[in-house]
Amino acid sequence: MSIHIPAGEGEAVTAEVKATMPEALPILPLLDSVPFPETLTPLAIGQERSVKLVNDVLAGNRMLAMVASRDPENQEPGPEDLYTVGVAGVVARMLKVPDGTLRILVHGAQRVELGDYVSTEPYLVARIAEAPDEIVPSPELEALHRNVQATFSRIIEGLPYLPEELMIAVNNIEDPAELASMIAGALRIKTEEKQALLEERNVAKRLRMLSELLARELELLEIGTRIQSQVQSEMDKGQREYFLRQQLKAIQEELGEVDETEAEAQELRERLEQAELPEHAKKQADRELQRFERLPPQAAEHGVIRTYLEWLADLPW
Repeated sequence: MSIHIPAGEGEAVTAEVKATMPEALPILPLLDSVPFPETLTPLAIGQERSVKLVNDVLAGNRMLAMVASRDPENQEPGPEDLYTVGVAGVVARMLKVPDGTLRILVHGAQRVELGDYVSTEPYLVARIAEAPDEIVPSPELEALHRNVQATFSRIIEGLPYLPEELMIAVNNIEDPAELASMIAGALRIKTEEKQALLEERNVAKRLRMLSELLARELELLEIGTRIQSQVQSEMDKGQREYFLRQQLKAIQEELGEVDETEAEAQELRERLEQAELPEHAKKQADRELQRFERLPPQAAEHGVIRTYLEWLADLPW
């Protein structure tokens, strides 16, 4: 997940990258994530060519371009396997792991478009061109900004993988482009959807796309919460009935009383369980068994229901 860079620090990194942007940069393929400007991206580097790439840029200007792969299963993507828009950034930190892999933290700075590849060995190097945001202040842009902030805050409350601190950070971002980058980097959505957000240079259009994605995520979250609540309610009801039935049985045994209806019902319940009824028949049997338990033995339906349940239990399911 991408991490937002504090405003002052992010602006300094972006300004440095823009001022020293070379014509070509080493390309670091990302197999299962999409980079965004103005964010910190933690990465695990294991491929031999990617390890060499990182070591080389650390010995130089520390700059590279992160680009998402179209196929996360392809461990060594070539130029044709990568998207054509990525993010230029600076390697801020690097940690060597005993197994030979690296852990790095990259300051994403500027969106870039990839041109011709000037080298493919020992790693990819491509010509790049800056692709800055297109932003025109307007009431619509402000409304989209507020809508995205509000919807994402509601989503954070229901998703355990998003920290609450993120809500504070989101509500304090005034730049709409930075807001879009931060939220897009935090969401677990399809790579294609994230890439589409990255490639959209018009900030108002990007926020509108993000607003639609957030509305979908919020709807899915609410449906999931509703289902969970229903399941929990049914479980609670079943457990309550079970405990009450067990308590009643214990009280009757303590008093030396035997409830003939309960004994009959228990016998029928055991026979029905042994019969392994299909789901539709089991629901009907449970419903009739509950009616049987509530009826007094002298009721006319008592014998009819018992006969019906015995018939169900005896059928060769």
